[in-house]
Amino acid sequence: MPSIRRTLLIRCGIGIGLLLSTLSLSVYVMVRHGLYEEMDQSIVETASILANQMEYEDGGIIFEWEEGLGTNSDISDQALFQYWNEKSGLTTRSPALGGDDLPRFSGPDGSPGLENISVQGRFEHARAIGLVIYPYLLPEENLAMKREGKTLDPKDYPHILVVARDLTPVLRTLAYLAAILSIGTVLTFIAGFVIIHRAIRSSLRPIDELTAQVRNRSENQLDSAIVLPGALPSELAPLAESFDSLLSRVAAIRSRERDFIRHASHELRTPIASLAATTELALSKDREAAEYKRHLEACAKTSSDLAALVQRLSALSRIGSKSEPAHLVPLDLAEILRSSLENFSRRFDACDLSIIVGFPESSITTLADPVFTALVINNLLDNAASYSPPGSTVSIRLHRSDGRDLLSVSNAATDLPGDLDRLFEPLFRRDTSRTENADSHLGIGLTLSQEAAQAMHGNLTATRPAEGMIRFTFSLPCP
Repeated sequence: MPSIRRTLLIRCGIGIGLLLSTLSLSVYVMVRHGLYEEMDQSIVETASILANQMEYEDGGIIFEWEEGLGTNSDISDQALFQYWNEKSGLTTRSPALGGDDLPRFSGPDGSPGLENISVQGRFEHARAIGLVIYPYLLPEENLAMKREGKTLDPKDYPHILVVARDLTPVLRTLAYLAAILSIGTVLTFIAGFVIIHRAIRSSLRPIDELTAQVRNRSENQLDSAIVLPGALPSELAPLAESFDSLLSRVAAIRSRERDFIRHASHELRTPIASLAATTELALSKDREAAEYKRHLEACAKTSSDLAALVQRLSALSRIGSKSEPAHLVPLDLAEILRSSLENFSRRFDACDLSIIVGFPESSITTLADPVFTALVINNLLDNAASYSPPGSTVSIRLHRSDGRDLLSVSNAATDLPGDLDRLFEPLFRRDTSRTENADSHLGIGLTLSQEAAQAMHGNLTATRPAEGMIRFTFSLPCP
Protein backbone atom coordinates (compact mmCIF):
# COMPACT_ATOMS: atom_id res chain seq x y z
CA MET A 1 0.00 0.00 0.00
CA PRO A 2 1.22 3.58 -0.65
CA SER A 3 3.08 5.09 2.29
CA ILE A 4 3.21 8.84 2.92
CA ARG A 5 6.51 8.44 4.78
CA ARG A 6 8.13 6.41 1.99
CA THR A 7 6.75 8.67 -0.74
CA LEU A 8 8.01 11.81 1.00
CA LEU A 9 11.44 10.26 1.60
CA ILE A 10 11.80 9.18 -2.02
CA ARG A 11 10.63 12.48 -3.46
CA CYS A 12 12.65 14.58 -1.04
CA GLY A 13 15.68 12.38 -1.67
CA ILE A 14 15.35 12.82 -5.41
CA GLY A 15 14.89 16.56 -4.97
CA ILE A 16 17.94 16.88 -2.70
CA GLY A 17 20.02 14.75 -5.06
CA LEU A 18 19.09 16.85 -8.08
CA LEU A 19 19.70 20.09 -6.18
CA LEU A 20 23.09 19.00 -4.85
CA SER A 21 24.15 17.65 -8.25
CA THR A 22 23.11 20.89 -9.93
CA LEU A 23 24.96 23.01 -7.35
CA SER A 24 28.10 20.85 -7.53
CA LEU A 25 28.09 20.92 -11.32
CA SER A 26 27.59 24.69 -11.29
CA VAL A 27 30.52 25.18 -8.90
CA TYR A 28 32.73 22.91 -11.01
CA VAL A 29 31.84 24.71 -14.24
CA MET A 30 32.41 28.15 -12.67
CA VAL A 31 35.81 27.17 -11.23
CA ARG A 32 36.86 25.50 -14.49
CA HIS A 33 35.84 28.57 -16.46
CA GLY A 34 37.77 30.80 -14.04
CA LEU A 35 40.95 28.69 -14.22
CA TYR A 36 40.87 28.48 -18.00
CA GLU A 37 40.17 32.21 -18.26
CA GLU A 38 43.12 32.99 -15.97
CA MET A 39 45.41 30.71 -17.98
CA ASP A 40 44.23 32.14 -21.31
CA GLN A 41 44.85 35.67 -20.05
CA SER A 42 48.38 34.70 -18.97
CA ILE A 43 49.11 33.11 -22.35
CA VAL A 44 47.76 36.14 -24.21
CA GLU A 45 49.93 38.48 -22.13
CA THR A 46 53.01 36.32 -22.79
CA ALA A 47 52.25 36.21 -26.53
CA SER A 48 51.84 39.99 -26.58
CA ILE A 49 55.27 40.45 -24.98
CA LEU A 50 56.94 37.97 -27.33
CA ALA A 51 55.33 39.56 -30.40
CA ASN A 52 56.90 42.90 -29.48
CA GLN A 53 60.36 41.33 -29.07
CA MET A 54 60.80 40.36 -32.75
CA GLU A 55 62.62 43.16 -34.69
CA TYR A 56 64.10 43.70 -38.14
CA GLU A 57 67.68 44.94 -37.83
CA ASP A 58 70.76 44.98 -40.14
CA GLY A 59 68.90 43.10 -42.88
CA GLY A 60 67.68 40.30 -40.62
CA ILE A 61 65.22 39.27 -37.94
CA ILE A 62 66.45 39.34 -34.37
CA PHE A 63 64.73 38.32 -31.10
CA GLU A 64 65.46 40.45 -28.09
CA TRP A 65 64.91 37.60 -25.66
CA GLU A 66 67.81 35.80 -27.35
CA GLU A 67 70.08 38.78 -26.75
CA GLY A 68 69.07 39.10 -23.10
CA LEU A 69 67.41 42.42 -23.81
CA GLY A 70 63.85 41.33 -23.08
CA THR A 71 61.76 43.08 -20.57
CA ASN A 72 60.88 39.77 -18.92
CA SER A 73 63.91 37.63 -18.20
CA ASP A 74 61.78 34.64 -17.13
CA ILE A 75 60.33 34.18 -20.62
CA SER A 76 63.49 32.69 -22.09
CA ASP A 77 63.85 30.20 -19.23
CA GLN A 78 60.29 29.07 -18.43
CA ALA A 79 57.94 29.96 -21.29
CA LEU A 80 57.06 27.44 -23.99
CA PHE A 81 56.87 29.21 -27.34
CA GLN A 82 57.96 28.81 -30.92
CA TYR A 83 58.30 31.07 -34.01
CA TRP A 84 57.93 29.98 -37.62
CA ASN A 85 59.19 32.20 -40.42
CA GLU A 86 56.55 31.83 -43.09
CA LYS A 87 58.89 33.13 -45.77
CA SER A 88 62.01 31.08 -45.05
CA GLY A 89 60.47 28.20 -43.12
CA LEU A 90 62.97 28.61 -40.28
CA THR A 91 61.80 28.11 -36.70
CA THR A 92 62.96 29.46 -33.39
CA ARG A 93 62.13 27.71 -30.08
CA SER A 94 62.27 28.75 -26.49
CA PRO A 95 65.05 27.08 -24.47
CA ALA A 96 62.48 25.26 -22.34
CA LEU A 97 61.25 23.36 -25.41
CA GLY A 98 64.61 21.85 -26.21
CA GLY A 99 64.23 20.00 -29.53
CA ASP A 100 60.46 19.52 -29.30
CA ASP A 101 58.01 21.33 -31.55
CA LEU A 102 54.71 22.89 -30.68
CA PRO A 103 51.75 22.44 -32.99
CA ARG A 104 51.77 25.12 -35.67
CA PHE A 105 48.43 26.95 -35.89
CA SER A 106 46.75 30.33 -35.78
CA GLY A 107 43.29 31.72 -35.82
CA PRO A 108 41.32 32.69 -38.95
CA ASP A 109 43.33 35.10 -41.15
CA GLY A 110 46.20 34.97 -38.67
CA SER A 111 44.18 36.26 -35.72
CA PRO A 112 44.92 34.86 -32.27
CA GLY A 113 43.34 31.45 -31.64
CA LEU A 114 43.28 29.41 -28.41
CA GLU A 115 43.40 25.60 -28.44
CA ASN A 116 44.10 22.63 -26.20
CA ILE A 117 47.18 20.85 -27.50
CA SER A 118 49.57 18.04 -26.60
CA VAL A 119 53.34 17.83 -27.09
CA GLN A 120 54.57 14.29 -27.59
CA GLY A 121 57.10 13.24 -25.01
CA ARG A 122 56.68 16.36 -22.89
CA PHE A 123 53.07 16.87 -21.77
CA GLU A 124 49.73 15.46 -22.88
CA HIS A 125 47.59 18.45 -22.02
CA ALA A 126 48.47 22.07 -22.68
CA ARG A 127 46.80 25.31 -23.55
CA ALA A 128 48.23 27.33 -26.43
CA ILE A 129 47.60 30.44 -28.49
CA GLY A 130 48.65 30.78 -32.13
CA LEU A 131 48.76 33.99 -34.16
CA VAL A 132 50.55 35.64 -37.10
CA ILE A 133 52.99 38.42 -36.16
CA TYR A 134 55.23 40.80 -38.09
CA PRO A 135 58.68 42.18 -37.14
CA TYR A 136 58.96 45.58 -35.54
CA LEU A 137 61.02 48.17 -37.48
CA LEU A 138 62.81 50.77 -35.37
CA PRO A 139 62.50 54.43 -36.57
CA GLU A 140 66.30 54.81 -36.86
CA GLU A 141 66.50 51.66 -38.96
CA ASN A 142 63.71 52.91 -41.18
CA LEU A 143 65.54 56.28 -41.78
CA ALA A 144 68.80 54.53 -42.55
CA MET A 145 67.14 52.32 -45.11
CA LYS A 146 65.49 55.31 -46.78
CA ARG A 147 68.87 57.08 -47.08
CA GLU A 148 70.17 54.00 -48.86
CA GLY A 149 67.12 53.98 -51.11
CA LYS A 150 65.64 50.85 -49.61
CA THR A 151 62.12 50.20 -48.40
CA LEU A 152 60.81 47.48 -46.12
CA ASP A 153 57.28 46.28 -45.52
CA PRO A 154 57.08 44.22 -42.29
CA LYS A 155 54.22 42.23 -43.79
CA ASP A 156 56.71 40.69 -46.17
CA TYR A 157 58.17 38.80 -43.18
CA PRO A 158 55.20 37.04 -41.54
CA HIS A 159 55.84 34.72 -38.58
CA ILE A 160 53.58 32.35 -36.71
CA LEU A 161 53.97 32.53 -32.96
CA VAL A 162 52.61 29.75 -30.74
CA VAL A 163 52.79 30.16 -26.97
CA ALA A 164 51.81 27.22 -24.75
CA ARG A 165 51.48 26.44 -21.07
CA ASP A 166 51.15 23.10 -19.34
CA LEU A 167 47.49 22.39 -18.45
CA THR A 168 48.27 19.54 -16.05
CA PRO A 169 48.14 21.65 -12.83
CA VAL A 170 44.78 23.03 -13.83
CA LEU A 171 43.44 19.58 -14.65
CA ARG A 172 44.81 18.25 -11.37
CA THR A 173 43.08 21.06 -9.50
CA LEU A 174 39.82 20.37 -11.31
CA ALA A 175 40.08 16.65 -10.56
CA TYR A 176 40.67 17.43 -6.88
CA LEU A 177 37.70 19.80 -6.91
CA ALA A 178 35.50 17.18 -8.61
CA ALA A 179 36.46 14.63 -5.94
CA ILE A 180 35.69 17.08 -3.13
CA LEU A 181 32.35 18.04 -4.69
CA SER A 182 31.40 14.41 -5.26
CA ILE A 183 32.25 13.37 -1.70
CA GLY A 184 30.58 16.50 -0.33
CA THR A 185 27.47 15.83 -2.40
CA VAL A 186 27.22 12.25 -1.16
CA LEU A 187 27.80 13.22 2.48
CA THR A 188 25.37 16.14 2.26
CA PHE A 189 22.80 13.89 0.61
CA ILE A 190 23.14 11.33 3.42
CA ALA A 191 22.94 14.03 6.10
CA GLY A 192 19.97 15.65 4.37
CA PHE A 193 18.25 12.28 4.04
CA VAL A 194 18.68 11.61 7.76
CA ILE A 195 17.42 15.08 8.70
CA ILE A 196 14.42 14.82 6.38
CA HIS A 197 13.64 11.34 7.66
CA ARG A 198 13.58 12.65 11.22
CA ALA A 199 11.55 15.70 10.21
CA ILE A 200 8.99 13.53 8.40
CA ARG A 201 8.80 11.12 11.33
CA SER A 202 8.31 14.05 13.72
CA SER A 203 5.69 15.63 11.44
CA LEU A 204 3.76 12.37 11.09
CA ARG A 205 3.89 11.60 14.82
CA PRO A 206 0.48 13.31 15.38
CA ILE A 207 -1.02 10.90 12.85
CA ASP A 208 0.47 7.98 14.75
CA GLU A 209 -0.96 9.39 17.98
CA LEU A 210 -4.40 9.78 16.42
CA THR A 211 -4.18 6.26 15.01
CA ALA A 212 -3.26 4.90 18.44
CA GLN A 213 -6.22 6.73 20.00
CA VAL A 214 -8.64 5.30 17.46
CA ARG A 215 -7.13 1.80 17.67
CA ASN A 216 -7.22 1.70 21.46
CA ARG A 217 -10.67 3.24 21.76
CA SER A 218 -13.17 0.77 23.14
CA GLU A 219 -16.86 0.64 22.33
CA ASN A 220 -17.69 2.58 25.49
CA GLN A 221 -15.34 5.40 24.46
CA LEU A 222 -16.99 6.14 21.12
CA ASP A 223 -19.01 8.91 22.72
CA SER A 224 -15.93 10.83 23.90
CA ALA A 225 -14.09 13.30 21.70
CA ILE A 226 -10.61 12.68 20.35
CA VAL A 227 -7.81 14.48 22.17
CA LEU A 228 -6.05 16.41 19.40
CA PRO A 229 -2.24 16.49 19.76
CA GLY A 230 -0.86 19.92 20.54
CA ALA A 231 1.62 19.81 17.65
CA LEU A 232 -0.97 18.76 15.08
CA PRO A 233 -0.13 20.40 11.73
CA SER A 234 -2.73 22.76 10.32
CA GLU A 235 -3.11 20.51 7.26
CA LEU A 236 -4.16 17.59 9.47
CA ALA A 237 -6.40 19.54 11.83
CA PRO A 238 -9.44 19.48 9.47
CA LEU A 239 -9.02 15.71 9.05
CA ALA A 240 -8.88 15.14 12.80
CA GLU A 241 -11.82 17.48 13.40
CA SER A 242 -13.84 15.75 10.67
CA PHE A 243 -13.10 12.37 12.24
CA ASP A 244 -14.04 13.75 15.63
CA SER A 245 -17.26 15.04 14.09
CA LEU A 246 -17.89 11.58 12.67
CA LEU A 247 -17.48 10.08 16.12
CA SER A 248 -19.88 12.71 17.45
CA ARG A 249 -22.45 11.66 14.85
CA VAL A 250 -21.92 8.02 15.79
CA ALA A 251 -22.39 8.96 19.43
CA ALA A 252 -25.54 10.89 18.52
CA ILE A 253 -26.92 7.85 16.69
CA ARG A 254 -26.16 5.63 19.68
CA SER A 255 -27.75 8.18 21.99
CA ARG A 256 -30.81 8.38 19.74
CA GLU A 257 -31.12 4.62 19.84
CA ARG A 258 -31.00 4.64 23.63
CA ASP A 259 -33.47 7.51 23.76
CA PHE A 260 -35.80 5.66 21.44
CA ILE A 261 -35.91 2.71 23.84
CA ARG A 262 -36.74 5.07 26.70
CA HIS A 263 -39.26 6.92 24.56
CA ALA A 264 -40.95 3.71 23.59
CA SER A 265 -41.16 2.46 27.17
CA HIS A 266 -42.51 5.83 28.28
CA GLU A 267 -45.18 6.08 25.60
CA LEU A 268 -46.20 2.42 25.63
CA ARG A 269 -46.76 2.47 29.37
CA THR A 270 -50.13 4.27 29.22
CA PRO A 271 -51.85 2.20 26.47
CA ILE A 272 -50.53 -1.06 27.92
CA ALA A 273 -51.79 -0.09 31.38
CA SER A 274 -55.15 0.88 29.86
CA LEU A 275 -55.37 -2.43 28.03
CA ALA A 276 -54.52 -4.36 31.21
CA ALA A 277 -56.99 -2.37 33.29
CA THR A 278 -59.84 -2.91 30.77
CA THR A 279 -59.07 -6.62 30.57
CA GLU A 280 -58.97 -6.99 34.37
CA LEU A 281 -62.20 -5.07 34.69
CA ALA A 282 -63.91 -7.29 32.13
CA LEU A 283 -62.74 -10.42 33.93
CA SER A 284 -63.47 -9.19 37.44
CA LYS A 285 -66.99 -10.69 37.39
CA ASP A 286 -69.49 -12.37 35.13
CA ARG A 287 -71.07 -9.95 32.69
CA GLU A 288 -73.62 -9.82 29.99
CA ALA A 289 -72.50 -10.38 26.41
CA ALA A 290 -73.13 -6.73 25.62
CA GLU A 291 -70.78 -5.67 28.43
CA TYR A 292 -68.10 -8.09 27.27
CA LYS A 293 -68.50 -6.74 23.76
CA ARG A 294 -68.10 -3.18 24.99
CA HIS A 295 -64.94 -4.06 26.92
CA LEU A 296 -63.55 -6.04 24.01
CA GLU A 297 -64.21 -3.14 21.67
CA ALA A 298 -62.30 -0.88 24.08
CA CYS A 299 -59.44 -3.41 24.13
CA ALA A 300 -59.49 -3.63 20.34
CA LYS A 301 -59.35 0.16 20.04
CA THR A 302 -56.50 0.34 22.55
CA SER A 303 -54.66 -2.43 20.68
CA SER A 304 -55.13 -0.59 17.41
CA ASP A 305 -53.84 2.62 18.97
CA LEU A 306 -50.96 0.68 20.47
CA ALA A 307 -49.98 -0.79 17.09
CA ALA A 308 -50.18 2.63 15.47
CA LEU A 309 -48.12 4.09 18.29
CA VAL A 310 -45.42 1.45 17.85
CA GLN A 311 -45.31 2.17 14.13
CA ARG A 312 -45.12 5.92 14.65
CA LEU A 313 -42.51 5.60 17.40
CA SER A 314 -40.35 3.68 14.99
CA ALA A 315 -40.74 6.50 12.47
CA LEU A 316 -40.18 9.08 15.18
CA SER A 317 -36.80 7.53 15.99
CA ARG A 318 -35.67 8.83 12.61
CA ILE A 319 -36.73 12.43 13.26
CA GLY A 320 -33.98 14.72 12.01
CA SER A 321 -33.16 12.51 9.05
CA LYS A 322 -33.96 13.42 5.45
CA SER A 323 -37.06 11.23 5.45
CA GLU A 324 -40.26 12.80 6.80
CA PRO A 325 -41.82 10.52 9.46
CA ALA A 326 -45.04 12.47 10.04
CA HIS A 327 -48.19 11.44 8.12
CA LEU A 328 -50.13 14.69 7.77
CA VAL A 329 -53.89 14.47 7.29
CA PRO A 330 -56.81 16.85 8.07
CA LEU A 331 -58.05 16.31 11.64
CA ASP A 332 -60.18 18.03 14.28
CA LEU A 333 -58.03 19.15 17.22
CA ALA A 334 -61.07 19.57 19.49
CA GLU A 335 -62.11 15.97 18.95
CA ILE A 336 -58.65 14.64 19.83
CA LEU A 337 -58.53 16.91 22.90
CA ARG A 338 -61.94 15.68 24.11
CA SER A 339 -60.87 12.04 23.70
CA SER A 340 -57.67 12.65 25.68
CA LEU A 341 -59.54 14.54 28.43
CA GLU A 342 -61.96 11.63 28.76
CA ASN A 343 -59.04 9.22 29.27
CA PHE A 344 -57.46 11.52 31.91
CA SER A 345 -60.69 12.45 33.76
CA ARG A 346 -60.20 9.84 36.49
CA ARG A 347 -56.58 10.81 36.83
CA PHE A 348 -57.46 14.48 37.36
CA ASP A 349 -60.17 13.56 39.89
CA ALA A 350 -57.72 11.38 41.81
CA CYS A 351 -55.24 14.26 41.94
CA ASP A 352 -57.97 16.70 43.09
CA LEU A 353 -57.44 18.97 40.10
CA SER A 354 -60.02 21.26 38.51
CA ILE A 355 -60.09 21.44 34.72
CA ILE A 356 -61.10 24.51 32.75
CA VAL A 357 -61.31 23.91 29.02
CA GLY A 358 -61.88 26.60 26.44
CA PHE A 359 -63.06 25.31 23.06
CA PRO A 360 -63.53 27.58 20.04
CA GLU A 361 -67.02 28.30 18.81
CA SER A 362 -66.27 26.61 15.48
CA SER A 363 -64.30 23.45 14.88
CA ILE A 364 -60.57 23.73 14.19
CA THR A 365 -59.41 21.49 11.40
CA THR A 366 -55.67 21.32 10.98
CA LEU A 367 -53.18 19.32 8.93
CA ALA A 368 -51.31 17.06 11.33
CA ASP A 369 -50.39 13.50 12.22
CA PRO A 370 -53.18 12.04 14.43
CA VAL A 371 -50.87 9.76 16.39
CA PHE A 372 -48.24 12.45 16.93
CA THR A 373 -50.92 14.97 17.89
CA ALA A 374 -52.45 12.59 20.43
CA LEU A 375 -48.96 11.86 21.74
CA VAL A 376 -48.29 15.57 22.38
CA ILE A 377 -51.68 16.23 23.99
CA ASN A 378 -51.47 13.13 26.21
CA ASN A 379 -47.99 14.09 27.38
CA LEU A 380 -49.13 17.65 28.21
CA LEU A 381 -52.10 16.33 30.21
CA ASP A 382 -49.92 13.72 31.92
CA ASN A 383 -47.38 16.40 32.80
CA ALA A 384 -50.11 18.64 34.29
CA ALA A 385 -51.55 15.77 36.34
CA SER A 386 -48.10 14.74 37.58
CA TYR A 387 -46.77 18.12 38.69
CA SER A 388 -49.80 20.27 39.60
CA PRO A 389 -50.36 20.77 43.37
CA PRO A 390 -53.60 19.21 44.77
CA GLY A 391 -56.57 21.54 44.66
CA SER A 392 -55.11 23.65 41.84
CA THR A 393 -56.62 24.31 38.44
CA VAL A 394 -55.41 23.19 35.03
CA SER A 395 -56.46 25.60 32.28
CA ILE A 396 -56.69 24.28 28.71
CA ARG A 397 -57.44 26.52 25.75
CA LEU A 398 -57.76 25.68 22.05
CA HIS A 399 -57.87 28.57 19.58
CA ARG A 400 -56.55 29.88 16.27
CA SER A 401 -54.33 32.99 16.04
CA ASP A 402 -52.10 34.56 13.37
CA GLY A 403 -52.44 31.64 10.98
CA ARG A 404 -51.62 28.97 13.56
CA ASP A 405 -53.68 26.53 15.61
CA LEU A 406 -52.74 26.81 19.28
CA LEU A 407 -53.37 24.48 22.22
CA SER A 408 -52.18 25.81 25.58
CA VAL A 409 -52.09 23.92 28.89
CA SER A 410 -51.48 26.08 32.00
CA ASN A 411 -51.05 24.81 35.54
CA ALA A 412 -49.43 25.71 38.83
CA ALA A 413 -45.90 24.41 39.28
CA THR A 414 -43.03 24.71 41.72
CA ASP A 415 -39.27 24.17 41.47
CA LEU A 416 -39.17 25.23 37.85
CA PRO A 417 -35.71 25.67 36.31
CA GLY A 418 -34.56 29.18 35.53
CA ASP A 419 -34.32 28.26 31.86
CA LEU A 420 -37.59 26.60 30.84
CA ASP A 421 -35.95 25.18 27.71
CA ARG A 422 -34.26 22.65 29.98
CA LEU A 423 -37.65 20.97 30.40
CA PHE A 424 -37.26 19.70 26.84
CA GLU A 425 -33.82 18.19 27.45
CA PRO A 426 -33.75 14.38 27.42
CA LEU A 427 -33.75 12.80 30.90
CA PHE A 428 -34.49 16.12 32.64
CA ARG A 429 -36.79 15.45 35.59
CA ARG A 430 -38.36 17.66 38.20
CA ASP A 431 -38.43 16.33 41.73
CA THR A 432 -42.02 17.43 42.44
CA SER A 433 -43.86 14.62 40.69
CA ARG A 434 -46.70 13.39 42.90
CA THR A 435 -47.47 10.28 40.89
CA GLU A 436 -47.24 6.96 42.63
CA ASN A 437 -44.76 5.79 39.99
CA ALA A 438 -42.62 8.90 40.00
CA ASP A 439 -39.59 6.92 38.84
CA SER A 440 -41.45 6.00 35.64
CA HIS A 441 -41.11 9.59 34.49
CA LEU A 442 -37.82 9.42 32.64
CA GLY A 443 -37.89 13.06 31.64
CA ILE A 444 -38.32 12.31 27.94
CA GLY A 445 -42.05 12.93 27.41
CA LEU A 446 -41.63 16.63 26.68
CA THR A 447 -38.57 15.92 24.53
CA LEU A 448 -40.55 13.41 22.50
CA SER A 449 -43.50 15.79 22.28
CA GLN A 450 -41.36 18.66 21.01
CA GLU A 451 -39.79 16.41 18.38
CA ALA A 452 -43.22 15.18 17.31
CA ALA A 453 -44.48 18.77 17.02
CA GLN A 454 -41.48 19.78 14.93
CA ALA A 455 -41.97 16.74 12.71
CA MET A 456 -45.40 18.17 11.86
CA HIS A 457 -43.85 21.62 11.12
CA GLY A 458 -45.17 22.86 14.44
CA ASN A 459 -43.59 23.63 17.80
CA LEU A 460 -43.96 23.11 21.52
CA THR A 461 -42.79 25.86 23.86
CA ALA A 462 -42.89 26.60 27.59
CA THR A 463 -43.51 30.02 29.13
CA ARG A 464 -44.04 31.42 32.63
CA PRO A 465 -47.27 33.51 32.56
CA ALA A 466 -47.00 34.26 36.29
CA GLU A 467 -44.92 33.31 39.28
CA GLY A 468 -45.53 29.69 40.21
CA MET A 469 -47.26 29.00 36.86
CA ILE A 470 -46.19 27.31 33.68
CA ARG A 471 -47.84 27.23 30.25
CA PHE A 472 -47.08 24.80 27.44
CA THR A 473 -48.20 25.93 23.99
CA PHE A 474 -48.57 23.42 21.19
CA SER A 475 -48.78 25.19 17.82
CA LEU A 476 -49.47 23.85 14.33
CA PRO A 477 -49.63 25.74 11.04
CA CYS A 478 -53.11 26.28 9.63
CA PRO A 479 -53.85 24.27 6.48
